[in-house]
Amino acid sequence: MLETSNTLHVDNNDLSKLRPMGVTDILDGTFSLYRRHFSLFIGIVLVYFIAIIIEYALKGLLSGSKLKVIIAAIVTMPLILLSMGGIVVAATRTYLGREITSLASLKHTLPKLWTLIYCRLLWLLAMMGPIIFLFLSLGFVRRTGSFALPILFAVTCVPIMIYISVRWVFYIEAAMIEDYSGVSALRRSGELVQESWWKVCLIVVMIVLSSYAVRYILEISLGMVLIATNLTSGVDFRAIIEWSILDKVLDTGSYPFYIVMTCAQMLLKALVLPIWIIGVVLLYFDRRVRKEGYDLEISTNRPDILV
Repeated sequence: MLETSNTLHVDNNDLSKLRPMGVTDILDGTFSLYRRHFSLFIGIVLVYFIAIIIEYALKGLLSGSKLKVIIAAIVTMPLILLSMGGIVVAATRTYLGREITSLASLKHTLPKLWTLIYCRLLWLLAMMGPIIFLFLSLGFVRRTGSFALPILFAVTCVPIMIYISVRWVFYIEAAMIEDYSGVSALRRSGELVQESWWKVCLIVVMIVLSSYAVRYILEISLGMVLIATNLTSGVDFRAIIEWSILDKVLDTGSYPFYIVMTCAQMLLKALVLPIWIIGVVLLYFDRRVRKEGYDLEISTNRPDILV
């Protein structure tokens, strides 16, 4: 359980874990931490799995609506952020050698849930301009056949979206670990990324690609096994690839095959969530150690509040 003051004080025994890490160290530490505390993270991920079920259900019920994706995203946002915040808390505690339960991690996230929602909405608002421009570009292509606007979007808006995403990548850590709120959490993330944007971007991309690689490999492997057993009713390897990676509809006459693959996809989405979140937590601590001498600070100054 968390301490009654909701704080975690770091003593000198924990300082060996707070050290600069390379890309390999972060990736290895991510999978090692997830493997050692698998049941802990799975308990938290159940909340995210419920959000996925709700999302699929809403998209099915609103299949005729153009707003189905937006409605599903709004409804499931609190559950998704609750699970993400819980994973950050659990990853921080276990990384520093402390014990915590799945329920305690989620309980600790609840009081800060509105902060996470507010930060997420600000992030979406910052992305709104480029997204609107993207839709206008697609409409322009349909009307004129010219790709001038999409090319302009790729050259101008995509870099802006990537820049903002990387600059604000630590907002959940800033809110959950350092107790920042609202705009302050986004600003704090920007401070940690400042002067090392390219390095942070590269490591984040590698972390995210690693989590997606695990998911795609397992999805495609399951599809191949079912193809080999002739349970796919006309679905071939190419269709499996397009369904898994390109998110295309799985066109099959076998209802059991469709159910198995859809359930597997939902489950794997939930299982890989902790991978990239744990990786970003480790990268967060690496940035604090490198930029602020965090390990030296807590050994010579007052203990810092982590979670």
